[in-house]
Amino acid sequence: MKKTIVRFAALGVLLVACGGSGAVVATVNGQEVTASQVEALYSDDLGAVPADLFAENLLNTIVELLVVQVADSEFGISVTEDEIEERRAEIETQIASQSGDVSYEEFLEQNGFTDERIARIAHQQLVADQVEERLLAEEGAITDQELQDQYDSQLFQFTEACVSHILVPTEEEAVGAKERIDGGEAFADVAMELGTDGTAPEGGELGCTALSGYVPEFAVAASEVPLNEVSEPVRSQFGFHLILVTERTTQAFEDVQADLRAALEVERGGTLVQDWLLEAASAADVTVVEEYGTWVTDPFPSVQPPA
Repeated sequence: MKKTIVRFAALGVLLVACGGSGAVVATVNGQEVTASQVEALYSDDLGAVPADLFAENLLNTIVELLVVQVADSEFGISVTEDEIEERRAEIETQIASQSGDVSYEEFLEQNGFTDERIARIAHQQLVADQVEERLLAEEGAITDQELQDQYDSQLFQFTEACVSHILVPTEEEAVGAKERIDGGEAFADVAMELGTDGTAPEGGELGCTALSGYVPEFAVAASEVPLNEVSEPVRSQFGFHLILVTERTTQAFEDVQADLRAALEVERGGTLVQDWLLEAASAADVTVVEEYGTWVTDPFPSVQPPA
């Protein structure tokens, strides 16, 4: 099937490019969404707009309206035009700094965005930030036990080790290699002779890095083997390893506690806001005019473009 194109002549209304259309394309809890509100999110240079792009921007408009409506009704949250402009300017600065030689205006043009779209993103961000603060306050403070559990579950991330290994295909070969090392041969010499991965020419050296970068079986063994002693054969998806650790340090819980708390707050806040928005979208009275798409909430809120 060819991609459906929303064109002015075909629908008899000014949907894109010309702008200014007061045609109602959806309602959100009784509040009307017009074509011009959707048009304002993408550049006039796009000309005729594919139906799926129009549906995507209609969804963005509906979600923005829902966020503002529900935040106001539940928490009394609102933001001023000055606050929106300040956040929009911050986003503009971020885009300019991250886009290299591409200016903010060029970024908008290349992506088919408009300054109005950035302003709406700023508005939604400001409201969502305040909603997150309220939801986190209702959830209660993160406990010390939660932080300790997080630390324990991420211990390999906080443990750095200087590791060498010898990788061979079979356990028998690994046992034989260990016998040679136990008999007095240098670990690096055996690694250069028998190792089957790219570290063999370097004597099996993997460098000094966080254990979280290794597959679980390897990481566990590297965290437990005594320093400067060769491990028993360790099986992983790559084969069998002999592991030698010469240095190993672990950041103390007290040293990373603040970072853990900040990360947990970001993760929890994002989850709370997402769940809040999904609940609001599912409970909302949303209708979309059939020729512009269909509103669905399962498995997640979206506007399906017309067939």
